[in-house]
Amino acid sequence: MKRTPLYEEHKKLGAKIVPFAGWEMPLSYTGVLEEHRATRSAVGLFDVSHMGRIDVIGPAAAALLDRVATSPVRKLAVGGMQYALACNEQGGILDDIMIYRFGEQRYFVCANASNAEKIFQWLAKQAAGFSDVEVTNRSAASAQIAVQGPRSRDLMRPLTEAALDLLKLRHCVEAKVAGVPMLLSRSGYTGELGYELYLPAGRAREVWETLVHKGSAYGLKPCGLGCRDTLRLEMGYPLYGNDMDETTTPIEASLEFAVDLEKTDFIGRGVMVRQKENGIARKLIGFELSQRGVPRHGHKILSGEQEIGLVSSGNHSPSLNKGIGMGYIRTAFAKAGGEVQIDIRGNAVPAVISERPFYKKRK
Repeated sequence: MKRTPLYEEHKKLGAKIVPFAGWEMPLSYTGVLEEHRATRSAVGLFDVSHMGRIDVIGPAAAALLDRVATSPVRKLAVGGMQYALACNEQGGILDDIMIYRFGEQRYFVCANASNAEKIFQWLAKQAAGFSDVEVTNRSAASAQIAVQGPRSRDLMRPLTEAALDLLKLRHCVEAKVAGVPMLLSRSGYTGELGYELYLPAGRAREVWETLVHKGSAYGLKPCGLGCRDTLRLEMGYPLYGNDMDETTTPIEASLEFAVDLEKTDFIGRGVMVRQKENGIARKLIGFELSQRGVPRHGHKILSGEQEIGLVSSGNHSPSLNKGIGMGYIRTAFAKAGGEVQIDIRGNAVPAVISERPFYKKRK
C-alpha cells in the first residue's frame, strides 16, 4: 500500500486509516458528520495527494489533449482549467480529469487515484502520434492539498500574495503559499468556495502544519474520505468506479456538458454522436428518498414491481437530513419528478427523481 507525504501527519492527528485505491488514507479524524459540517460552515482540510498529477508540455500539448479529452482544450486560456472525460475508442470513460493550462505550451492533468497510472500510460501512448510533446508523471514527486469551505479564503489570504479575490472559479495561478512555490487553483470536489494546492512532496508537511495551526481561528477541521464522499454526493458529482467506468459513456453518465461534439477527432466521439442521434437505453439520474432510509451502491431501483436500474452512489445527506443517491435507470423512466422506489434490504422505499445538485448553498 502506498502512503502520501502527509501520512505521519494523519497518524499524529489520530485519523482512522483505511485502504483506498491502493493507498493508506484517512477515513475520518473526529467523525464524518463533524467534518462534513465544518466544510459546509467553515473550513475543511483534505489530503488528496493520492490523486494523479501529469505534466503535458510542448508545442503539441494542446493537440494531444484535444485528441484525448472530450472538452475543447484549444479554447482554454492560460490560467484556466476545465473538467473533461478521457474515453476509449468505444466511448467508455477511462477517467474524469481536470486539465490546467499554466503556460503557452504547459498543461497539467489531474486524474483519479485509481486511474493515475492508466491515464499516464494512455497519454503517453497517444503522444507517440505527435511530435514536440512530453508527458511526465509527477504524482510521486508532488503532493495535493484541498482547502474547502466558506472561510477558506479568509484562511488563505494572509498566507499568499496571490490575488485570491480576483481568482475566478476554475482558474489557477503559480504562487507561493506559506512560503512554498506551487500551483494554486480555485477548485474542489465539495461545491464550496475552495482551493487546491499542488506542491513539491517534500514541502507538504510544513504547509499542512501551517494550515492546521492558522486554520484553528477559522474553525478548520482536517477531513477524511468519509465526508469527502458525502460532500460530493450532495453536489451530485460523480465518482469514478461507482457512477461511471469504461462500460459507460459520457452521454449515459449525464455528462454532456463536458463533451464538445463540434471537435471532430477526439477518441470515442463517433459512439457519442450515434448515441445522440439514436438515443440511449439507460441514463444516470439523481434521486431523493421520500421516507427514512439510506440508499447504497448496488441497491435496485424499482417502478412498482419492475426493476428499472441500480443505485451507483447513495448515502444519508447530513445537510438535507435525507437519503440521496444516483443511479442508472432505463431512459423511459428518467424524467425529473418521476416517482421510483429503492429496494433497501427488501423494503421498497419511495423516492423522487431529482435535478442535481441536491444541496444548494444559501444566498
